[in-house]
Amino acid sequence: MAIIEDDVAINESLKDYFSKQNSVLTFQSAEEALAAEAKLGNIDVFIIDYKLPGKNGVELFHYLRERYIHSKYILITGEMNYDVAESTRKLGLDALILKPFDFMILEDNISALISTAA
Repeated sequence: MAIIEDDVAINESLKDYFSKQNSVLTFQSAEEALAAEAKLGNIDVFIIDYKLPGKNGVELFHYLRERYIHSKYILITGEMNYDVAESTRKLGLDALILKPFDFMILEDNISALISTAA
């Protein structure tokens, strides 16, 4: 699992929650994740914040989707609007989760995505 989230508290919370059962890599920007691409290996789930410094989450998704076609992609955002929701649907992101989120709902979404991929 890879988490790309610029809010340190959310990034750490996600890492703490999911690292109990998963190998988790965390990054605070798209550029940081891309610079560490060699470490990404076989990531099953990317959790990407929509509003990142530099490249936004959708731009990062475009890049990653070409290289990690079997991965699942969850976009998280605190700014839900029609454009974000429609972009998520059109681009083929696997899920859109609104912040603040319940970790159990996020975990259920991830479990459902992974089970449908198996």
